[in-house]
Amino acid sequence: MTNRLNKNIIMTAIGSLVILLGLELGLRYDTWQRQIALSITNMIALAIYLIIQRYFRKKYQINLPWFVIWSITIAVWLDAIGNFAHYYVELDWWDDFTHVIGTMAVTIAIFVSLYYLNKFQKIKLGRFALPLFSVAVSMLLASFYEVTEYWGDLMFATNRIGARFDTASDLQWNLLGAILVVLVANLIIRRKK
Repeated sequence: MTNRLNKNIIMTAIGSLVILLGLELGLRYDTWQRQIALSITNMIALAIYLIIQRYFRKKYQINLPWFVIWSITIAVWLDAIGNFAHYYVELDWWDDFTHVIGTMAVTIAIFVSLYYLNKFQKIKLGRFALPLFSVAVSMLLASFYEVTEYWGDLMFATNRIGARFDTASDLQWNLLGAILVVLVANLIIRRKK
């Protein structure tokens, strides 16, 4: 894939997240507290991607592969669609689905970042440690996300947790998403070698 095409694909994903942010803040689809909380997810996801991308561009003169930003974009859009269309309330499986997809996106970004850091010898991770660290960091971030949902419910009555077992269920689906990514990534790496 040419650099120009790769850049256009990446900029399209970034542009769609910016448009989504406008929709999240401009449309009336929920309480303002929930709309702010949901738009923060979009902003943080995009900001972290841009920081990581800038680091690798500046330090190693490489761009993250296009699929990193697109996995993030798809995950954020699916979350937004679930909120716009009230799928989280109407479809029992939507929350589980978006937790799998969201953690897959996070794990892809983490795995690729660790892979490059390993490749450029900034860290030293073996074949077993790379996927293990990717899952561990993904689950740490998923746990932190669940805590922020709880804090939002306590401070702003966002009602994002819902049922009593929501957090345990969410973490279970997060783990599945993370494991799926490292299994596929390991298969791809083995094939390339």
